[in-house]
Amino acid sequence: MKGKLFLILLLSLLLSGALQPGSPLPEREKVLSKMIANWLANWHYSGRKIDDDFSAKSFAQFTKYLDNGKNFLIQADLEALKPYTHKIDDGLLGGDFAIPRLGRELLRQRVLQVQGFAREILSRPFDFSLDDSIELDADKRETSRDLDQLRSWWGKWLKYLTLTQYINLQKAALKDVPPRMDGAPAERASGKKEKEQDAPPVVPAFSPELEAKARQTVGKSVERLFGRLLKERSEEMQSLYFNSLTSIFDPHSQYFPPRAKEDFDIEMSGTLEGIGALLGEDDGFIKIFDVIAGSPAWIQGILKVEDIILKVGQGDEEPVDIVGMSVADAARLVRGKKGSMVRLTVRKPDGRILQVALVRNVVELKETYARSALLANDQLKRSFGYVYLPKFYHDFNHSGGRNAAADVKKEIRKLAARGVEGMILDLRGNGGGALDDAVKMSGLFIEKGPVVQVKDRHSAPQVYEDRDGEISWDGPLVVLVNSFSASASEIVAAALQDYRRALIVGDQTFGKGTVQVMLDLDRFLAPDLGHLRPLGALTLTVQKYYRITGGSTQYQGVVPDVRLPDVYAYLETGEKTQEHSLPWDTVASLSFATWKKPGPGLSEIQTRSQQRLAANPRLRIVAENVARLKKQRQKTVATLNIEHFMAEQESLHRQAEAYRREQVAYPHLRALASDEPAAAAVDEGKRREWLEDLRRDPVIEEATRILDDLRAAPPRNDG
Repeated sequence: MKGKLFLILLLSLLLSGALQPGSPLPEREKVLSKMIANWLANWHYSGRKIDDDFSAKSFAQFTKYLDNGKNFLIQADLEALKPYTHKIDDGLLGGDFAIPRLGRELLRQRVLQVQGFAREILSRPFDFSLDDSIELDADKRETSRDLDQLRSWWGKWLKYLTLTQYINLQKAALKDVPPRMDGAPAERASGKKEKEQDAPPVVPAFSPELEAKARQTVGKSVERLFGRLLKERSEEMQSLYFNSLTSIFDPHSQYFPPRAKEDFDIEMSGTLEGIGALLGEDDGFIKIFDVIAGSPAWIQGILKVEDIILKVGQGDEEPVDIVGMSVADAARLVRGKKGSMVRLTVRKPDGRILQVALVRNVVELKETYARSALLANDQLKRSFGYVYLPKFYHDFNHSGGRNAAADVKKEIRKLAARGVEGMILDLRGNGGGALDDAVKMSGLFIEKGPVVQVKDRHSAPQVYEDRDGEISWDGPLVVLVNSFSASASEIVAAALQDYRRALIVGDQTFGKGTVQVMLDLDRFLAPDLGHLRPLGALTLTVQKYYRITGGSTQYQGVVPDVRLPDVYAYLETGEKTQEHSLPWDTVASLSFATWKKPGPGLSEIQTRSQQRLAANPRLRIVAENVARLKKQRQKTVATLNIEHFMAEQESLHRQAEAYRREQVAYPHLRALASDEPAAAAVDEGKRREWLEDLRRDPVIEEATRILDDLRAAPPRNDG
């Protein structure tokens, strides 16, 4: 994420709600400003002071948010704002909104000028035969020094947008079907078929008519962008301003304007219809910030975190270009009624551009429930249990409602009854959830004792313990994690690692060791200020998690005992990539009894795994693909030459397809249902596909080998 703060959909500045007619804006600004300042200064975990240092950092963040893609402002505008560098702290405490008002006026002036540039540039055809290029990463570009340089930038940007639109129109005209990227199993192609796939693509003749149509489509899109920016109200700039200040405290403390709070409540209820992707803005692009477990996007498996959405099409309608669009406006296009189709044109992190069709639906909760399988490794002549938990869920609204800890316990008992010789708990991609379930789930594997410490700014750590003395599984245990395992997942992994109860296998976890509360600001208004409602809400970081050994899971995450290449390792993710994330620190360690196990030590287990890794072609392929994608992500300069552009796209698709063809099932690994089909919560067809996916996963195959190493010397609890 390159240290960027992503303004996700729920926090979009353009979701700020309309004020009550006639409400006194200056009074509201002062009250809101002082409330936010009070909560940040007195209750945020960091204890950061609102002073000149805070002001300077906030100023840098505000100017970045004001023109995130460096598409409008020039150096003179930044100079005009510069006198406020050390005045933001006083402004926040006193309710002075001079800087956001000035920023809004400067931005409006440049938008009007750029609108004129764009109309002139788009009035003439582009020459795609020239050997030209554009830098897409705003961090690698300086703010335009003057209007001439700004116009030059827009000339390249509009040419890039038109080129991508032209290629899409060309594909549609040729009825070209994009490469399949749904993660479905691929059989190895015959020699003849592979030769056909390796043949150079046929490049259609250039069509001036399609180029004109592409320019027209881009023109409509940017006019919508300009219109939106010119209509922005002071309340919208106010929201952007507050978020630039709260982000200095940490990436998770943010201001929700009124309508954003309403959308958050809808999202958390699980009733919002759409595709289930949380959107954010990065350098003027709409990027996928998260994919909700159980949603249509999650079930289909094509869209991933870090994908950039370039266009949105409703059914068979012509797609709308959303580059430069606000998160809120883009989200309104992506959302829709259950059963309707939306087509997204996305740019993957490796540079491929492809189209994804999704049928909108509500989140299917049953898809997020714990599920299990019996893994039989015929080479080892042993069977192992496998439990997959996509997220930590807990129904707090109904007595006896489902929760993750209880469901995992049931799955473990089913597998134990079938005589498995080891257990795999898969927390890869699990972003966390209820703390209570994390504590109870850890307790399934230990007799009793502390699991995690939780500390706020003003008091000593509170210890959460497993007290029941019951153990659901006392055999060999492997916990799988990756860079998207966060929060509650990290609590479980850290506790089981500290007790030496399990081997943690995979990639380093996300490193989110903080706790947020949501404050409805209306509840803290004095009775005589009720006319100022609605004020919105504030998420505030008030606590941190600490391991029983004293170290925080914040920032560093959990370092696995056995490192394995992860398919997402090329992405820059985790707390360490976020600006102003809270640091790692420690509290006092606790007294606890580790799980005693004789036999192979950790170093021996690691050596055996590394030897297998070196000899395992599938794991080597994963590592090589990660290296390729990392290198590709560093290439942020895009060609504006149509032949070069199409050749690059073809090469990227071929490389991705070649990697996909290698993802075949291990013939010696069988995945069997842990219960009768009639008892399964998931559709039988989906379950068969899921079981087949397990057979293709090299990390799961290696996990069975690690369990076999552990089984050679069964662990025991010596008290």
